[in-house]
Amino acid sequence: MGRVERLSSDRYEAEQNKESQHFLTVATKDCGKVLIVEDEDELAELLEFNLAHRGFDVFVAKDGLEACRIMGKEEPDLILLDLMLPLLDGWEVCKMVRSHHDQRIAKTPIIVLSALGSTDDRIKGYDLGADLYLPKPYSIKEVVIKAQQLIAQHRERVQLTESLSSLQNLSELQDQWQQVLFHELRNQLALISGIAEHLQSSTADLSYDQSDELTGQIVDSSQYLGALADNYLLVKNMENNSEHLQSESIILHDLLTEVTLLFKLQALQKACDLEVICPEDLLLNLHATGLKIIISSLLDNALKYSLLDGNVVISVEKDDSHVWIEVQDDGPGIDDEDRNKVFDKFYRAVVTHEKAAGAGLGLYMARSLAEAMGGHLRLINNQLPGCCFQLQLPC
Repeated sequence: MGRVERLSSDRYEAEQNKESQHFLTVATKDCGKVLIVEDEDELAELLEFNLAHRGFDVFVAKDGLEACRIMGKEEPDLILLDLMLPLLDGWEVCKMVRSHHDQRIAKTPIIVLSALGSTDDRIKGYDLGADLYLPKPYSIKEVVIKAQQLIAQHRERVQLTESLSSLQNLSELQDQWQQVLFHELRNQLALISGIAEHLQSSTADLSYDQSDELTGQIVDSSQYLGALADNYLLVKNMENNSEHLQSESIILHDLLTEVTLLFKLQALQKACDLEVICPEDLLLNLHATGLKIIISSLLDNALKYSLLDGNVVISVEKDDSHVWIEVQDDGPGIDDEDRNKVFDKFYRAVVTHEKAAGAGLGLYMARSLAEAMGGHLRLINNQLPGCCFQLQLPC
């Protein structure tokens, strides 16, 4: 392709010598990635030489197609773009960058360096998305200074965007964890209400021991709700971007037994047996309240869909690095088409809509908590009827 104006090596050497010598004395540092798109070797080498000595990581493309390949691979912080290029000209490259599906590439600053210096060309360049248009011959020093400024501005915009996105995600996380707490609050209040109604309607038929046991369950549920309120740090830990929720030493058997007692009345109403199979001396370092909420959600789910006179079993296995807690029921199970959706927020299988009330949050929140604790919750296949949820947590 023809060149409107070509500057000779001698002219470059005469015009840029002082500036090049100045840049040679500057200490290098990581200033960002710059992609030079220039088919004239002398120009490309001169730009690369000075930018590299100013601390930039420099890539050079001799045509528009090569430039596109490098952009996708390296994601530069700045593009120095000639317009009259072989294969794909600079106008098209500029349009492709600005219309790129990846916003990190689409927002990349572009400095057009071209021998096309007319007003119409400059307007066209800006219209296509150039951040700066410098006609040839240009000052190497000006190019480097403008590159530094544009990259700094670009990084500030990226950081601001990431901060805004982080705030949005934080707001969503806070909302989710509040839903965790309110969901558990509703469950426990329903249990307390059920026990209280049972006491009120059966006072004459209950022995002292039976009344005392039911009253004790109310006390246990009330204390659990108090613990939940005290552990609003669940939300605060997520706000602080903690990788894991704060842990404490617990005896797993005692914790599981404590949670199952909260569901004793619900199990009695369906004539279901609740069984805990766990070593009594198994000591773990976990977030106790988070684990209680997970087990509570799994038990609530198991009892909600279990059959009359059924069985719900919590079993535990452990190795050197992980503990597996499985909650197995012998209910109707979950259809294959629903198995991958049961942890989705607000999702409830169609076949269960008429069987039990709920907002479709329990399993979603249980998995979210498990992941916040560094573990994983999944629905596994086994040889028994019903559902088996497996909670894997680090020791």
